[in-house]
Amino acid sequence: MGKRAIALLMLLAMACQRLPGRNPTPPVSTPVSIGLTTGIPAPDFELERLDGGTVRLRDLRGKVVLLNFWATWCGPCREEMPLLAQIYRDYHDQGLEILGVNLTSQDDVSEVRKFVEAFDLPFPILLDHNGRAERAYRIFGVPTTVFVTREGVIHRVAVGILKGREDVEKTIRPLLSR
Repeated sequence: MGKRAIALLMLLAMACQRLPGRNPTPPVSTPVSIGLTTGIPAPDFELERLDGGTVRLRDLRGKVVLLNFWATWCGPCREEMPLLAQIYRDYHDQGLEILGVNLTSQDDVSEVRKFVEAFDLPFPILLDHNGRAERAYRIFGVPTTVFVTREGVIHRVAVGILKGREDVEKTIRPLLSR
């Protein structure tokens, strides 16, 4: 390498160095927590039901609650709905409540109705029109399923499609037996 090239590289290296009082290090931002932590109280909400009326989460204390955040345009949501419908039918009488929380701020109510009819969903479908529940639960992908104890505490958060009946039963059976 010639003397000119070396001198040019040295000038470039010096120009890139931080000089005292110049080019201050940008402040480090606090990372945003993604998803909820287990062991904390489940954020309360009141949402409109697709079939009318409203549901408040706090009114379900004493039941094990499975919150499933979903949307009609979500392929994995479509895949897991038959499983959730069957789990509801099999465990509802034992104290399990499933609430399908539709991300209505990103969806269309007429599509939600078609989806519910197509899958013959037996559990309540809630409409999160303004995304308030979605933000409270820090949902960053659907489907997301949140398992809540009878005392209203988050026991487990499953992001993505559920791994099957055995996986769900492994979570809910101990909660139902308490």
